[in-house]
Amino acid sequence: MTGDYESKLDEIEAHLEDLAAAEGEDVFDLYYRHADVDTAAHEKRKRDYLLQPEVTETCDNLLESSEDTALRRRARIVRNWVNEMRAQTDEIIDLQAEIQKIVIATKPVLDGEEIPRHQKTKIIFKNDDRERRRRALFSEGPLREQLAARARNLYRLRNDAARALGYDDYPSLALAAEDLTVAELRAIFDTYENESREAYEKLAAEGCARFGFERLEPWDLNYVTEKLTCADDKYFPRAKALPSLREVVRQFGRDLDGLGIPIHEDADIPYAGLCFSIRAPEDVRILVNLQDGLTDLVTLYHEFGHAAHRKFVQRASYALKAGDAGFFAEAMADTWGLLVVRPAWLRAFTEMPAEERERVTAAAEMAYASRIRRFIARQDFELAAYADADGDLAAALDEGAERFLGFRYDDPEYWAEQYFPLLYPVYSKNYMLARVIQRSIHRHLEGEYGELLGEPKVFDFLVENFYADGALLTWKEKLAAVGLKL
Repeated sequence: MTGDYESKLDEIEAHLEDLAAAEGEDVFDLYYRHADVDTAAHEKRKRDYLLQPEVTETCDNLLESSEDTALRRRARIVRNWVNEMRAQTDEIIDLQAEIQKIVIATKPVLDGEEIPRHQKTKIIFKNDDRERRRRALFSEGPLREQLAARARNLYRLRNDAARALGYDDYPSLALAAEDLTVAELRAIFDTYENESREAYEKLAAEGCARFGFERLEPWDLNYVTEKLTCADDKYFPRAKALPSLREVVRQFGRDLDGLGIPIHEDADIPYAGLCFSIRAPEDVRILVNLQDGLTDLVTLYHEFGHAAHRKFVQRASYALKAGDAGFFAEAMADTWGLLVVRPAWLRAFTEMPAEERERVTAAAEMAYASRIRRFIARQDFELAAYADADGDLAAALDEGAERFLGFRYDDPEYWAEQYFPLLYPVYSKNYMLARVIQRSIHRHLEGEYGELLGEPKVFDFLVENFYADGALLTWKEKLAAVGLKL
């Protein structure tokens, strides 16, 4: 009997992989070619398939009767997907797809001119004109006008669907599949808010002193972080970004071109970069808005980290290839992103003077604090939005920003342009948790091998411990196996 259910699970996973590949191809075209794609139809097909009674029956029987650890793990992952899809109504799927198209099609308007969203980001991070940064930060008027009512409705709908399944709210449902609770997540936030406070306060104080600010404002944080913790863009020319990645991969004993990972560096997308695992490990693609500067360079390496994670999986099971917790997948990407701010990389691939390298290295704690607190604040707002979708979301955004970042937006509509949680619910915490895990991995590897560049055993370690078996182990088990934890 178990054998029959095992064969059925094979069929279920194969069909899910086909559905995911078709969706991935279309979403790639949506972002890269700005094609007219019906993403809602894909989501509904996946949901309708997962909600067939035989899928639940197959998984439940294997969880009850099988003694095969890998088989039970596969069944658990698919069963979690079933549970999540039970909360995906047609109304939710259609509204999310509608919002996605609005975000892609709507441009910021700065001083009467539409600009690409990555240009807005560049201004906020790099422009010396403080007033222009402020105007850029608040340039999403066309977007917020379209999203305000839709956002509240989506928060309400997701909550209602989760509560109908017995959960307190949507975040409780979403976190359950990642072996977390809302209370655990808030406790993690408290821990790292305390751990990062001193470095963050140092960043704010040094930034205000250097630039003559009375206090750090929302349009100053990314700029100050960039100025105090990064080096000048001239040390990170776009033309040398891909060659440096190619050389790093070569030093790790692999051939970038031979891996067959297309990297499109001219993508006009609303994010810094995206990695598409169309069908792992054969078809994995990267889109980036690659410009001069450290920020875009880190993004390139980060997206390659995603690609490597998927390219070197050695499991045939789709559940094991796609079932990692989101923040663990982000940690795998961030592990590569951190390489470019380590002293060995800066020595090898830039013409940066020694004193500048030392400055950037010494500022790493401030950069870390700025990043994780920004993502804690974002996730804190999202949790508040689900807690009271009809409440004062501007106040909720300001309360979190004041606690974790030390400033307020003081804009009654700014909350409405926060589109990321609408398209990727309960995902912001992944970037914060990823940075914590990434630092632990680097410390472990440097303890084992010293400087990482030029040591093929580093890549071997990542493959053997984190890539090859996919999601066979939970994120907690993977970290514990190499002596690490959050």
